[in-house]
Amino acid sequence: MANDTLNAAARAMTALANAKIRETNVKKESFDDFIRRRRNALEKQRSTISLYTSPILVMTYFLAYVIHQVKSAAEYARSRKWMLTAIPVLGVLIQFTLLVEGAHKEIIYRVQNLVFWYCYWICLGIASSIGLGTGLHTFVLFLGPFIAEVTWAANKCGNLDFEIFGPNRFRCQPMVTESNSISVWSVLNKVQWESFFWGLGTALGELPPYFVARAAALSGSRSEELAQLNALLEQSPERMTMKEKLLMTTHRLLHKLGFFGIFLFASIPNPLFDLAGIICGQFLIPFSTFFGATFLGKAVVKSSIQTIIVILLFSQDTIETILNITQDHIPYVHDKLENMIQRQTRMLRREKGKDAYDIGPSNPSYISLAWNTLFNLMLAYFALSIIETLAISHLKRVHDQEIAKLKNLEQKMNEKNGDRTDDDSPPTTPMRRSTIGGNYKRERSLGRGYESD
Repeated sequence: MANDTLNAAARAMTALANAKIRETNVKKESFDDFIRRRRNALEKQRSTISLYTSPILVMTYFLAYVIHQVKSAAEYARSRKWMLTAIPVLGVLIQFTLLVEGAHKEIIYRVQNLVFWYCYWICLGIASSIGLGTGLHTFVLFLGPFIAEVTWAANKCGNLDFEIFGPNRFRCQPMVTESNSISVWSVLNKVQWESFFWGLGTALGELPPYFVARAAALSGSRSEELAQLNALLEQSPERMTMKEKLLMTTHRLLHKLGFFGIFLFASIPNPLFDLAGIICGQFLIPFSTFFGATFLGKAVVKSSIQTIIVILLFSQDTIETILNITQDHIPYVHDKLENMIQRQTRMLRREKGKDAYDIGPSNPSYISLAWNTLFNLMLAYFALSIIETLAISHLKRVHDQEIAKLKNLEQKMNEKNGDRTDDDSPPTTPMRRSTIGGNYKRERSLGRGYESD
């Protein structure tokens, strides 16, 4: 009789403990749901913000981003005091070397100009690939016209003995005899380093998305871009647009082919390659594999292909063919085009020391005006897109801090509920405590699994 009473009391205490466990799990699930809803609401808020709909908000967060970066740079410099000493000393030494007269001065200026020149093309390459589809198309605006000008100068001068940067750039040198040895490969050899460093810049511009996605994958958090991609994977192909189908094809090939897939997509003009860094970072593809394939594809293959195409388009044979076609079918355009070519020829054959634009009277060029207008509009769009991107990135940092605080609060609540459960559990049911711990660990692992989606 006494044993039955004790067993009944034990069963009652166990049932009470299980009820408290279920109540704790319900509260935890409710808090998890709240965090999910809050995170989704913040993501939706960021997706609806733009510089055109919320200019004051975007500019506020952009200024906050700038202030945050300045403070971070100051803290970084203070933590490395040797930089505060080494940089000024190095600057003073360079300036002193430039002030002292000697044979070394010309060499230093030459090296300095080369460094600035190639860094200029690297920066243009980075600007071309930075951002998801909002990069500045610097090949069309800078590298393409530069290659065309070099090709034009080579054909008109009859040789390649001219500078391509500096105060004496594109000034024809006198020839003893006429030369017809201008070929595609000789012009390509003349501009190969500018094309290479521009391609290197485009490869470097793909690194920030890769590192961000890789850090998110290692920390267990999720990337917004990858979350959108995962949502797209769940859709049926019939409901996808053509761009979404191409994006899915890119995703599958990058995931299956690895190095060769990255190299293939980096070697051809591909606007969908913007997400390659995010995909490779999320799947933890090694840095050497990603950057090696991207570097070879963009800096070696893609830039060379684009350079050869521009050289062929602006070669002497192609220009003569275009002039003949326009003369037969569009005489008015032929006259304008021929006048422009003659004017450019006079500029290339000007005497050394003469001003670049001192070529006699000329009429204003509507083509030049339209090109400059387009160029300025693209620069303005690029600047506005960068401001918007940086502002939203700072807003995301603020939102991530809010989610982190909610998770810390959740952890404290779980620890508090766990302590209460241990205090209220009957001492005669040690296996139940083990089960509680197992449930808690299982739920935490499920929570981490959701966050990594």
